[in-house]
Formats: sequence, C-alpha cells, structure tokens
Amino acid sequence: MASIEVRQLTEQDWREYKRLRLASLQDAPDSFGSTFEKEQLFTEATWRARLTAATVTAQLPLVAFIDGTAVGLAFGVLHNGGDRCAHVYQMWVAKSARGQGIGRLLLKKILDWCGDLAIAEVNLLVTIDNAAAITLYQKLGFQARPELEPLREGSKIMVQAMVFEVD
Repeated sequence: MASIEVRQLTEQDWREYKRLRLASLQDAPDSFGSTFEKEQLFTEATWRARLTAATVTAQLPLVAFIDGTAVGLAFGVLHNGGDRCAHVYQMWVAKSARGQGIGRLLLKKILDWCGDLAIAEVNLLVTIDNAAAITLYQKLGFQARPELEPLREGSKIMVQAMVFEVD
C-alpha cells in the first residue's frame, strides 16, 4: 500500500514548489487564473516570496507525497486579518495520483486550518467543465454559487465560485 503524506511547504522548498506549480500549469492550463508562460519567468525570489505569506495575513501552502514523490499541491489563504473568509488556490493533483484521495486530504488539511483560525467560510473557483473537481468539492460540503465569470481576462472558459461553511 502506498504511503501518503501531506506537509506544509516552507521557503526552503521553493524548488519543489516551482516544479509542482509549473507542472500543474502545463497539465491543466484551463484550470488556473495564471499561465505556465507567465510563471516560468518568475525569479527565485518570487518563488520564495510565495511561500512566506509576506503579502497575506496567513497561508497554508501544502504538498502531498506518495511514497516520497510530490504529487499534489494546494494553498489555503487568509488575505486580511479581519476577514472571516479564506480561499483555496492552486489545487492540483498529478494525473498519476488521481483517484487516491490526495485532493481530499489536501482540502481537509486546509478546512481544519480554517477551523483553527475561526474562519466562517472557505471559497474557491472551479472551471465549470471540471466534473471531477466539482464532485470532490461537493462531497466535502462546498456549495456552488450561481454566478459565473471568465477564468482570466479574455477567456471563454468559465469558472464558478464554491463556498464551504465552516462549523
């Protein structure tokens, strides 16, 4: 049986983070607000800064491993200290690891973190044609909001907000 581990990324993990993030943007370019072309140009300082929470109140950058190989990524972010709403960003699991509960583990860690911070709700965006992701989010208790918006400026791909009410 495979050994699955989820741990928090630190600034020293910037190379692993960069590798996973770029892999996610290549694997699922229509699932993220950013692009591989944009992020491949980031400097070491930018990758490190993304892992330090310098521009947000709190964040939980997570990486998932199967038998020591990094296969998943997710960020929980609290933008402002007075907010009672956190966000999930950069949610991705490698094709080779899908269907093994990695996405669920990553999200559960973020939801537990939000509970510890007394967050009232957790928001994320999902492309409307990503049935597997929508199903995962719904199984965990996320509810879809009716409004749609473009994935990024000029995109025909639409995303939908989903919200989880923290107990």
